[in-house]
Amino acid sequence: MIKRALPAAISMVLFSTQSLAQDTSATSVDRPQVEEISVIGRYVPDEKRNTSALSSVLSNEEFSRSGDTNIAEGLKRVAGLSLVGGKYVYVRGLGERYSSALLNGSSMPSPEPLNRVVPLDLFPNAIMDSVVVQKTYSAQFPSEFGGGVLQMRTKKSSDEFFFNIATSIAGTEGSNFSTGVKANEGGKDWLAYDDGTRSMPGLLKDATANGQRLQRRSPYLNTGGYTSEELQAIGRSLKPEYDLGTQSVPMDVGATVSLGNYHDIGSTRFNYLAAVDYKNSWNKQEIERNSYKVGGANELVQQDAFTYYGTENNVDISSIVASNLEFNENHSISATNILLRQSDNIAGQEVGFWGDERLDSTITQIEYIERELISNQIQGDHYFPDIHELNITWRANRSTADRNAPDTREYRYDDIDGVSTFNLRADGNVRRYSELSDISHDYAMDANMVFYGPLGSTLVMSAGYDKQDSDRDYSIRRFTFFELGDVVNREGFLNQPLAQILAAENIGPTGFELRETTRPTDTYAATRSLESYYLQADINFSDRFQLLAGLRQEDYTQNVQTFDLFRPDDAIEGHLATSDLLPGITATYINGNHQFRLGYSETTSRPDFRELSPATFTNPLTGYEVVGNPNLKVASIKNYDLRWEWYFSRSDSLSLGYFMKDFDSPIESVVQPGANSARSYVNAKSATNQGVEFEIRKGLDFLGERMSDFYVSGNASYIESEVTIGVSEQNILTNSSRPLQGQSDWLFNAQVGYEDFNGLTATMLYHYFGERIYEVGILGAPDLLEEPHGELDIVVSKEFGEHWKFNFKAQNLLDERKEITQGGLVATGYKEGRKASLKLEYRF
Repeated sequence: MIKRALPAAISMVLFSTQSLAQDTSATSVDRPQVEEISVIGRYVPDEKRNTSALSSVLSNEEFSRSGDTNIAEGLKRVAGLSLVGGKYVYVRGLGERYSSALLNGSSMPSPEPLNRVVPLDLFPNAIMDSVVVQKTYSAQFPSEFGGGVLQMRTKKSSDEFFFNIATSIAGTEGSNFSTGVKANEGGKDWLAYDDGTRSMPGLLKDATANGQRLQRRSPYLNTGGYTSEELQAIGRSLKPEYDLGTQSVPMDVGATVSLGNYHDIGSTRFNYLAAVDYKNSWNKQEIERNSYKVGGANELVQQDAFTYYGTENNVDISSIVASNLEFNENHSISATNILLRQSDNIAGQEVGFWGDERLDSTITQIEYIERELISNQIQGDHYFPDIHELNITWRANRSTADRNAPDTREYRYDDIDGVSTFNLRADGNVRRYSELSDISHDYAMDANMVFYGPLGSTLVMSAGYDKQDSDRDYSIRRFTFFELGDVVNREGFLNQPLAQILAAENIGPTGFELRETTRPTDTYAATRSLESYYLQADINFSDRFQLLAGLRQEDYTQNVQTFDLFRPDDAIEGHLATSDLLPGITATYINGNHQFRLGYSETTSRPDFRELSPATFTNPLTGYEVVGNPNLKVASIKNYDLRWEWYFSRSDSLSLGYFMKDFDSPIESVVQPGANSARSYVNAKSATNQGVEFEIRKGLDFLGERMSDFYVSGNASYIESEVTIGVSEQNILTNSSRPLQGQSDWLFNAQVGYEDFNGLTATMLYHYFGERIYEVGILGAPDLLEEPHGELDIVVSKEFGEHWKFNFKAQNLLDERKEITQGGLVATGYKEGRKASLKLEYRF
């Protein structure tokens, strides 16, 4: 490790390191910060106490202790954080738009089709070193900071040799070894790659290349297209793989391999690390889904009622290669390369009835989704002790995110006179192919210098520059078989399985013809550019008082073009350009074992890509129509924080904090009136968000020697918010004043742990979130509410000798039913099932 002239004693007086905010190297110099953070890394009481930030310091081992396998699962145990949708983290009740994620200090692209937020379930704990959740803003961060910033730090190169192998199996109650449905599979599905099984057939691919529409050729207009015979031949090239089979759902399996070492060449050291993590898991689902409308007496009347039966196979592959070259004790260059890949193979059926006529239907859905994130980063760290301990760090990062959903199939059968009959409507059978590509570049440089003043005072001046650019392209192609002739009139023809109805012999002039139904708004391209500078001073007036003050200048532009793939010159554009100067200030007062912190900052929240486009498009994840708003303004946020911390022993602590946020013109999702209830976005008039956070950790040694290996820890948050909507939305939304969407009033975590010197650890964990709005109600209908939910987990691990380690996890032991309700009636309800897993690790 690179040595530093600034001794550890001075570092402790400075109380913090800016490297927590922008981690550019495993050997980065300590840099100042006073912002409030929560850290998922090794529990080091002195570090927690002597930084001027609020820190909960947990190790990568603590991820294992809690049984959480990815970053998203682990973050729900941090005070004030909740997990929504299994992959998005809400910080202090604020949605994903108010939290940004950085990987080793750099911004990341997203494989999600409609937003810039990175899904955190992509990041397995096996390749991560720590995660820092900073809840109060300071100038070294991008200003899109309402709830917090998530700083994910990957494992770094090693200063010693290690080689570890681990394997695991797991099972879920009601899923594994039971009978589930399945669709067609590819030979490489187990590697998270489609082997071409779901690719467009050659005829269709050639016919739709270069933006050509699959349509009939007009005898009068020169608009291109194909003859009826050509369309039918192309239709016959599509495999009629529609029917679902059955399978015995297998066990979940996983494996991890990691290796690290170093080599010295004179005064130069080269060290490296490589790791690969693999998981193959299954989930059998039975989900109740209901929808309601407001009746004549203003009561809720059931409109639709379905039960979804499905099976989902998830494959996750991640790898990291990290290397570091230390030229001498003061200079180093490192590189980190990451591949994260995830596939979801989904097959299922919705069975129920539609509308007032109570039409019984079965909707079959077959979907295969690939998501991939690749990050290549190079970093430098240079220390000049004779120039006021000048430390310069820089980084360059190129990342790509891709999402590919080939050959999604959806079709519908209705009950006609007691017989299941294929629906001939245009939306009765659809095949879709969608692709997304998001490329980002991030270049940054930071520098800080230390100045010593009278009476032991210090000043650390920091400055930095950051340039971020991203380019995104998304498209979806839709195809439907339309009836042509009288084959559909044959007795019993439409009662057959779809694979027989759309067999090759029925694609022709008397049967069906394939046509394209791609919509004019199914394609968009977007760019984003952010150029920023900051200047920050960390002043230690004495060993009792510290002040951090900084300013950040940001120049931001965003453009989105939504266009008809077949008429790309007629694009509908949305544009945003802003320039902001944003302050952040935090003061810390220390009195013995007590610390008091006070913070103020101003931050922003900007519209997402499609939120700016006035074009109507269909959300591929929900099926809702969405209309952007080109008149959206950037929301501004004023943040206030107050916190008291008490360290009553080396390993025990207690903290109590209060926060408040005032929003001007916050961006909110609304539902437009009309038959299709399209979603859109508006600037609400204002909003407030405030809450109290409590956190404690206490060893139980005071109960006697037998309890010296036990500890308890926990945190609780109470949050309340209020959104005031504008006059134009008051006739649409049921409630003119309500909490923020997705915000729970109560969040609670509790943990009881045991750890001895013989390698045995055991942990019991409980997590609870309170009621939160799932979707805002309109036209007199109540809001949809996600009901309170609690989870209980137990994790036990034991080391045997120097090489072996065994781990057992039992999760979701309470198996409470998850429900979304509307007016007290169930809209969505399901159980996830209890889960158990075994893991065996060998360390060479």
